[in-house]
Amino acid sequence: MAMLSNIFRVPPFGAPLRAVILSLTLAPYLYYAAKDGIFHFVGRKVSIVEHVLHLVIGILLTAAIACAFRGLAVRFMIGIASFLVAGGIDEFIYHRNLPGAESDLHAKEHLSLMIFIVATLGTIWLQGKMAVGS
Repeated sequence: MAMLSNIFRVPPFGAPLRAVILSLTLAPYLYYAAKDGIFHFVGRKVSIVEHVLHLVIGILLTAAIACAFRGLAVRFMIGIASFLVAGGIDEFIYHRNLPGAESDLHAKEHLSLMIFIVATLGTIWLQGKMAVGS
């Protein structure tokens, strides 16, 4: 439990530039994820089991995002890997033969998440390069 509380603690050094970059790259994903969540209540109604799986996915991704903002590369990658397993289960079981509108929404959501992941890894890499050069 102590490790979980450490994920959300603000680092003493701050990292404001990383926070700005990650916030800007995370915003499109949050927009499409919110639209997808709404779609599950008004468009394609999903089962309770799929809602629970989406909750698990949300928890895993929230932990990974917190690690991204803290610059914790290994924990971020563990969080993203766990998210990918749960998300893969969701995709392969529940997301077959989706309506075109939802499929398009998922494509935009996946692309925006990939942009955030690349930005996260880039900022962590740059931070390491800057620390070595100091």
